[in-house]
Amino acid sequence: MSFLLADVAEVLTFETAVILILAAGLLVLAKSVSDLRSEVRTLRGGKSPDQKAPPAGSPASAPGTDGEIPADVFAAIVSAVHYTLGDSHHVVSVSPAESLAWSREGRRSIFRSHSPR
Repeated sequence: MSFLLADVAEVLTFETAVILILAAGLLVLAKSVSDLRSEVRTLRGGKSPDQKAPPAGSPASAPGTDGEIPADVFAAIVSAVHYTLGDSHHVVSVSPAESLAWSREGRRSIFRSHSPR
């Protein structure tokens, strides 16, 4: 009979340990999901609990309202800035290029790097 009680006590402690480990894993997962949700909300221009709301007329509050830059392109630009530079930098405005000078200079640079035959 004492062997049976010892086995029951061992199983209960093992089950308790497994339950505690699973609970800790679920808590870590819940925290990760919460952090990810707040990052997505921030990148979409929404208000985060620990961040002030952007000014009403800023592009971060209403991306693509002027019809020039689509919302998905705006989100890609903001996420790239956030990933590259971190939380200390914020996108103030995004506008399309006014001229083709950058693309032309890039083509010139490529053509200059090739040696003529």
